[in-house]
Amino acid sequence: MVPQFADRRQCTRTHFMTMALIRVELEDLEVQADLQDISITGMYVGLEKSLSPGTICSIQIFIKGKHSDLILDDIEGEVVREGEGGMAIRFTSNMEWFVLFTIYSQYARNRLHA
Repeated sequence: MVPQFADRRQCTRTHFMTMALIRVELEDLEVQADLQDISITGMYVGLEKSLSPGTICSIQIFIKGKHSDLILDDIEGEVVREGEGGMAIRFTSNMEWFVLFTIYSQYARNRLHA
């Protein structure tokens, strides 16, 4: 028997705090969210107005560097779970740029300890 709150994730998550923009075209809605965790198959974002499970959305993720910024655009997803203060979004295609988050997380940690 599986415990009620068992972690069923099959992909490695990376804790990564940055800003994301969530767009829902059918509702003409655009909300800013705080990306908290990301994996190759989805992400968890914190935001004040959550969206219902099943909502199809497009996502932009903003990665800030010391001297430049990177915007990942045209990411399609579906809300799969909403919780207190946030929601989980599953990508409709695997995040092909996921390796950037693992590399940049290591870079940011090294800069803090230098």
